[in-house]
Amino acid sequence: MTTLFLAPTTLPAAPPTEFIAAAGAAGFDGIGLRLNASPGLPFHPVAGNATLVREVKRRIADLGLKVHDILSFYLQPDTDVARYAAPLELGAEFGAKYALTIGDDVDWGRMRENFGKLCDLAAPLGIAASIEFVPRRMLANLPDTLRLMREAARPNTTLCIDPLHVTRSAATAADLKKLDPRLIPYVQLCDGILEPGEPDPKGLGRTAPERRCMPGEGMLPLRDILGAVPAGIPISVEVPFDKKARLTPVEWTKKVAEKTRSFLNGVGRL
Repeated sequence: MTTLFLAPTTLPAAPPTEFIAAAGAAGFDGIGLRLNASPGLPFHPVAGNATLVREVKRRIADLGLKVHDILSFYLQPDTDVARYAAPLELGAEFGAKYALTIGDDVDWGRMRENFGKLCDLAAPLGIAASIEFVPRRMLANLPDTLRLMREAARPNTTLCIDPLHVTRSAATAADLKKLDPRLIPYVQLCDGILEPGEPDPKGLGRTAPERRCMPGEGMLPLRDILGAVPAGIPISVEVPFDKKARLTPVEWTKKVAEKTRSFLNGVGRL
């Protein structure tokens, strides 16, 4: 049976304990945890707070959840990779296997060097750097991401396949099918709305902010994308909280879980 993990971006403003409670109430198998700050998103630090670490561990154990990945490790011009040691070590303590990584540095050589350093920090902890290409960031597409992985030449690297980013960057299910299945140990899931004229590779980084929605309620070729990745791999569900829905965080998370399971059942992936 496919395991479902709740991505932190589904409840971006929720403190860790509230996020964990919502994931448990909605019946998710596990969670991702935001242990490092991401640009433009709320952040509730956990690393270095012994009391909170114990509480997070207790709640995860009580609910029978697993920690799948940790977020987010940006490779930017001013990145000091050494500062990522504490969240990576805590992630390993929680049992995480993947560190979501995003490249956002115009200097290719520096980004490649920092990526290698991140992989080297993560490797002894049993963590792989999972790169998510994002059209509005410098590492914007699949070919460049594969190039970075190839040039860094580290064994603990994987891809984080996000359907919205795949589609907006003009990648296709056929492109994903050509990849070594080892590179795709899990996949994110959401649906989304494309702007007029998308996908347009010439507009990468300049298109309007992404808009995500429940699986099956948007414009993305989710059936094709899911059919192109290895069968049975875990799915990380990322549908950001919509204040206009007038739901509590727990109600929203339960709705996300219900819509996701219904969609996956419909395409034979659950």
